[in-house]
Amino acid sequence: MRLKDKVAVVTGANSGIGRAIADRFAEEGAIIAVVAMNQERIDSTVAEIKAAGGRAAGYRVDVSSQDEVKALMASVAEEFGRIDILINNAGITRYRPFDTTTGEDWDMVLNIDLKGVFFCAQAAAPYMRKQNYGRIVNISSAAGTGSTPGASAGSPGATAPYAAAKAAVNMLTKTLARELGPNGITVNAVAPGTFPTAISTSTRTPEELAAHLERRKQTLVLQRIGTLDEVATPVLFFASDDSSYVTGQTLCVDGGRFDRM
Repeated sequence: MRLKDKVAVVTGANSGIGRAIADRFAEEGAIIAVVAMNQERIDSTVAEIKAAGGRAAGYRVDVSSQDEVKALMASVAEEFGRIDILINNAGITRYRPFDTTTGEDWDMVLNIDLKGVFFCAQAAAPYMRKQNYGRIVNISSAAGTGSTPGASAGSPGATAPYAAAKAAVNMLTKTLARELGPNGITVNAVAPGTFPTAISTSTRTPEELAAHLERRKQTLVLQRIGTLDEVATPVLFFASDDSSYVTGQTLCVDGGRFDRM
């Protein structure tokens, strides 16, 4: 087991990519701190991990609140004695054309997708520094590496706040890697392409989703949509000692996007 007895904080762990990461880490022996906002889904995620033979505890936290995040890390460290891994996965988006995006849209997306990443890393770092060991993995997005044609919402992009936040996460990954490296802490990012998650399904009808996925397949070298496990595996690499000499990197896991190569 690559993560045996490691304590892993996974934000947004109750669905989609975060849930896939939590399940995979539990299979690899990690103790999972399931962090999300929906208490019912937190409870079911923890119960299902335990039923499968894993170890987990749930925490209802708004990652855009610095105080709540600090309290989270203190609770995890108190309960399990350490924090080894942080997966910054919690994220939202608002698909709207640029000229109809509001200040509220902008703030809501950046508060979770960027500020939340910073707050979680900032709160986890002291515990990692004490043990001179840590793995931080930020879940970015292919949207943060270039413009995205034909996205949705009647606009070629429609993801201005989300793309801006994810591009900033890629740069934040580098700056945190430089600052935390001397303390034995690596910081990397995984930038997924299109996957069937709550973000992609909740804002589209089934017909719109099918059309969106078909358009995406035509832009991929592999010509297929990936599975959630195909995201969880690279995250596992960065969270394990297999990547002990890798830091400050953003890995695109997108099936080979033509417009990113």
